Amino acid sequence: ARFFLSLHDYQVDAVRQIADGLVEGAMRPLGRPVDFLPGQFAMVYLEAKDGWHRHPFTISSAPHEEVVRITVKALGDYTSQLQQNIEPGMPAVIGGPHGRFSHWRGTDRQVWIAGGVGVAPFLSWLRALDGHLPHEVQFFYTADGEPPFEREIREIANSHGTLHAHLIDSSVEGRLTIERVLASAEGDPKGLS
Repeated sequence: ARFFLSLHDYQVDAVRQIADGLVEGAMRPLGRPVDFLPGQFAMVYLEAKDGWHRHPFTISSAPHEEVVRITVKALGDYTSQLQQNIEPGMPAVIGGPHGRFSHWRGTDRQVWIAGGVGVAPFLSWLRALDGHLPHEVQFFYTADGEPPFEREIREIANSHGTLHAHLIDSSVEGRLTIERVLASAEGDPKGLS
């Protein structure tokens, strides 16, 4: 059944707080790892201190990493208690992957926009870059406060001449506007994706 349902056995490797209300969990495969593309999501089953839980999460790691990482915002009963209820060594099962969110389907000039925990698929894209990004990308990431993953995103952007990271603290700079996006993208907006 595991083969036909695409279920993969994992074990929680680490759980760490990234920012206020934002947690990153890492899971290590116990057998055949899940084969996913950057930007996809999976159904994650975790055995917590209070029993098994099931939740869809976007994968924020790159496919070549030894662990599968998910980035979780504390929004509900389960996700707000994730760091307290999940510990390294606990079992996990990953079902999937699912979805087709990919920058490879876009044009040569792209605008990526993420806010808060919505950065997860973009982190997967960024972490999967192997030194070559064939698109000219303006990546806007806004957060209420210092954007989580700021250092990592800047390091990746600095190593790719066609990737321009705009990390915005909306509590200081205000909300992102279409005018700001278009000014950074330059050229005819009809050629953007």
